[in-house]
Amino acid sequence: MADDEETPLIQGVAEDEEAAEETGFQAKPKKEKKKKSKRRKDDDIKTHMSNERTFFKWLFFGFHIGGFGTFILTFFPPGGGRVYVVLFVWLVAFFFMYYGLFRYFTRRRAMKHGVARKEDWDDPIAPALMTIALFLTVGAIIFYAVSTSQLPSKSGWKNPDKP
Repeated sequence: MADDEETPLIQGVAEDEEAAEETGFQAKPKKEKKKKSKRRKDDDIKTHMSNERTFFKWLFFGFHIGGFGTFILTFFPPGGGRVYVVLFVWLVAFFFMYYGLFRYFTRRRAMKHGVARKEDWDDPIAPALMTIALFLTVGAIIFYAVSTSQLPSKSGWKNPDKP
């Protein structure tokens, strides 16, 4: 019975190489420990193209916000601070175009140098910024229309004095 206690529980597999030599059983395969390294985003074409697509989405968002400013110029009659509202809307639009360009180059630099910091890839504040900007621009247009008692019309850009 003493010999039974020394034998491994699973017949045919020993715990290590020494036990395998003594018992004649096969040794358990060793599990190689993986070295934990910083997760690095490969500098490949797929990642670059994804970064570029994200930049274009920021650019399109800026142009869509700017389109609201063009809406004011097209459909509201002149006067009443229209130019200031349009300038505000286009400043917001240019901010988002610049922000997209800034994030594009930040990510590009991170890919080029192999930096794997979360700040270089993650942008948790961006959706909130986009939502706030959309509410601000639409709110500014509504506030302008209500405060000046003007309603948008197709002939808003024409001079109302001339037929």
